[in-house]
Parts: sequence; C-alpha cells; structure tokens
Amino acid sequence: MIRWLLVLPLVFALTATALAQPATDPEAELIVAMPDDTTNMDPRIGMGSIRSTYIRQVFESLVDVDPQGKPVPGLALAWKPVGDTAWEFGLRRGVKFHDGEAFNADTVLFNLDRMFRRNLDKHGIKDVAAGTQFDKTLPYVSRWEKVDDYTVRVHTSEPAPTLWDTLGREPLVPKAWTIKNGVDALNDKPVGTGAWKLVEWRRKTSMVLERNDAYWGPLPLVKRLRLQVIPEAAARLAGLRAGQVSLVDAVPPLDATVLAREPNVKIVSGPQKLNCRLYLNGRPKDKFDSGGKDGLYGDTKTRLALAYAVNRDAIVKKIFQGYAVVNASPVATVSYGYAAQEPYPFDPKRAKTLLAEAGWKDTGRGWERNGEPLLLHLHFAAKHYGQAFDETTAAVAEMLKDVGVHVTLRPVDFGTMLQISQKGTLPYNGGFTACRTSNNLDADDFLRDWTAFTLINWAPYPPDLMAAYTAQRRELDPGKRLRLLADLQRQVRDWAPVVPLYQEVKVYAHGPRVLGFTPLTELHMDFRGVAVRK
Repeated sequence: MIRWLLVLPLVFALTATALAQPATDPEAELIVAMPDDTTNMDPRIGMGSIRSTYIRQVFESLVDVDPQGKPVPGLALAWKPVGDTAWEFGLRRGVKFHDGEAFNADTVLFNLDRMFRRNLDKHGIKDVAAGTQFDKTLPYVSRWEKVDDYTVRVHTSEPAPTLWDTLGREPLVPKAWTIKNGVDALNDKPVGTGAWKLVEWRRKTSMVLERNDAYWGPLPLVKRLRLQVIPEAAARLAGLRAGQVSLVDAVPPLDATVLAREPNVKIVSGPQKLNCRLYLNGRPKDKFDSGGKDGLYGDTKTRLALAYAVNRDAIVKKIFQGYAVVNASPVATVSYGYAAQEPYPFDPKRAKTLLAEAGWKDTGRGWERNGEPLLLHLHFAAKHYGQAFDETTAAVAEMLKDVGVHVTLRPVDFGTMLQISQKGTLPYNGGFTACRTSNNLDADDFLRDWTAFTLINWAPYPPDLMAAYTAQRRELDPGKRLRLLADLQRQVRDWAPVVPLYQEVKVYAHGPRVLGFTPLTELHMDFRGVAVRK
C-alpha cells in the first residue's frame, strides 16, 4: 500500500501534464511571410541572411547548431584533429538525399572539390560564381581523402584549429544527382538531405516544402511549410492579423513595439550573427573595374572620419526602437572569440579634423583632395534586409552629408548588388551598405574578410594586420588564441576597413496557434521543432 501511495501522485502529475499539452495538427501547413525570395538554392553561390532560411530547409551541413549557437552533430557525428595539420570527420550512417541517393564520404569529397574548384572537369560539372571562394580564403587546405565510406580526412599545410567550423557549416549537395542534372539544376529543384523536400517554387511568390518522412532525425511536426514572399512589412503583418500567415520574418522594430501589446500576437527576438556595415572602396585599381583609379577610400583616416560621422546610438534608439546592438568589433557578439571594443563616438567635429589630416580641404561646398571631390556613390539592396535597413542607409547618408561628404543614394535589387560586388564593378568612389553574415561559429570567419579579394573585401589587410590574422589562425592553444583574437579585433577597429552601423536583433511575430518557434543566433530559421495547434 505504501508503494502505491508513493506512485499515485506521480501518475496524477503525469496525467495532468499530458492534459496540459495543447493538441497539435501534424497535417497542418506552416505559412511564413518572408520579405524576399532567395536568388539561389545552390549553397556554393552564397548564403545570405534571406537565402539561408530557404537553403537550410533542404540542405544540411556536417555540423549543425543548437538555439544557443553551440555546435551539435549534423551529417557528421564527430570531428577531431589528427595531429596538427589534419581534421577527421566521422559521418552519420543511413542518411539519404530526397531522391534516395546515399550520403557518404564520396558526397563530402565531391562537395570539397566544388568548394575548392578542383576536379570539376573529372566530374563533368562547371564552376559557379561563389560567395565564398575557399581556394582563396583557405589556401592552406592541401588535400582531402576518404578513410572509409563514413570517414573523411582533410589535410592542411599548416595548423588550422577552426577548419572543422569553416568546412563543417557548408551545406552539402548530392554527388550523383548533381553530376547527372548539372549544377544549374540545384537552383531549380534542389535535392538535399534536409527535413523538408521542395515541391513547388514560384519565383518571387512562394516556396512550398513538404515533410521528408525519410528524414534521419526527428520528423517535422507539420506536413507542409510555405515560405510566402511579401515584400512590404505592413502587408506581412496584415496577413498575420488576418490569420493568412502563421509567422512573420523581419518585423520592423516600430511595429514590434505595437504588436507586443496585442493579445493574439507573440513577439520573439534575439541577436543574430548579422553585422550591418558601410563598405567603402579602398581597393587598389588593379583589383576592380576602376577606370584606372585606386579606390577613393584607401586611407584609414578618411574611413575613420566617416565612422565618427555616424550616430549609431540614435539609429538604434529611433529607427530600431532598441532592437539592434552597437558593435565596434568586426566580429558578431554571438560568435566564439568575440571581444568587445570601444565604440566609435558620434563626433562630427572629430570627423572633420580627420578629413583635414587625411589631406582633404574644406572648400565650403564640400571636401576636395588633389582636385578630387569627396563623393560617395552609396548603393544598397532595397527592401532586402528589412525596412529598418533601408531607413538606416538613408539616415547614414544624411549624417555623412552633415560633415560635408557628397552622397548619392543608389537603391538596386539584391541580385544587382550581388553582381556589382562579385564582379568588382563598384565605382572607385563608391560604397554599399550590406549586412555581413556568417555561416560559421568562430570569430575567424569575420576576421578573414580582408585576406582575399572577395565580394566583401574592399579594403585589404596591410602587412602587419595580415601577419596578426595569420598568427591567431595558426594558434593551437585555445587560451593564447583567444587573446590574439581580442588583440586583432582591437587593431581592426582602429584600422576601420568598414564603417560599422549596427548588429541586428532579429524580430519575429507569430499567431497563437504556432508552438515551439525559437530564434537562432544563426542566419536562418529552423522549423523542425515548430508545431501548429489544432
């Protein structure tokens, strides 16, 4: 009898807990209102803040992340260093792509070939214009090999303590399917290992995905996922209030403060790995289509002057209603190895002093140096990053004008902005605002921005900073490396290759039927654990 007396309260407690759990609908469709469509589904072309949400539903990486941004097993069960110059990945068994193709070591080798632009002729596939050019940014990766069907080893010519992160977060595509159908097909009807299968894509309108019932992990809790493109924020929110959409991405901060008071709407937010910046052309003339001129913003004092001209606190308070972070480090606050840096103060007087020290003369009509006016052709991808981004770009233009910089605003679509930055056709006196994202967990991914001429490097490291960057990247002792990372962030802050604007705190809104949605510190949304109440 005593035993039953002890057990019965537990039975009652479990029953009460079960009754308290809301009933969910496994046949439901989760409709997510997105500000824009993706321009590509092939991960090699790029993984921006919008594109990642689309791509990562279909494709997966060796290394996954939890909601706190910590690494967890994905397509790899484990990873470990093998000596000082090699990493080994132990792969998950029993995983299949949506068409039934097996995931194994050959899959990983094929993807490494694509990342580093090797053996493409052997595979019979073409190269693509890639957002990350691994052959340039990771030149020390020497070779990769299959140890067995579920083990891959990657060799380097020097120590690379973060290689597991750099390679492990890249989404992987199928080998046989890609060779048979060609790389262009990855952008039309992609086939991955993810929890969702693409079933319909109406460009600039919607992408419909269905639950992958053969998924290796826990199955999604709804049957269908619809990513509905609604560029205007007001229309996205109207759809939520009317029950036409389940969840809204990129809620404008001003709207978030109003929505938070509505009983049938839940606002969730969190800091993301998204540093929004003003990029200035400081490239030498042989590194872009310049018309024979070096980038106008090649000197630190000119770039620093622009940094002092921007009132970030006002931007965060007035435009973002507090849903943003002022961050003077080149590294996002949620990355491993982040070290806080002294903010750039808003000081227009100091900005003008720096311009004078840089050789610019105030003519009363603006600044000139050697007969050259201080002019900035400021490009930005309109309606791509969210309403507050566009407002911020316009506000920054006015702040720069206040210190005498002539600014012309040039809104373009995201595809055009991508082409300009990839092909190097930015004017010599041009710049652009964009949000720098990261697929990786370590600070190194941000700090390598200025090591090779990629779409986001418009001010290459000088020799001393390049040496400091290389030293931290090779350091195997974790404690020493963290100290080197912190010192490098301070040096980059003082060198000012870009003008930091804000780090985004992403804001979402969803209705009362949506359960289990948690923002990530990463770029994408994860819908695997999201349910819809009956």
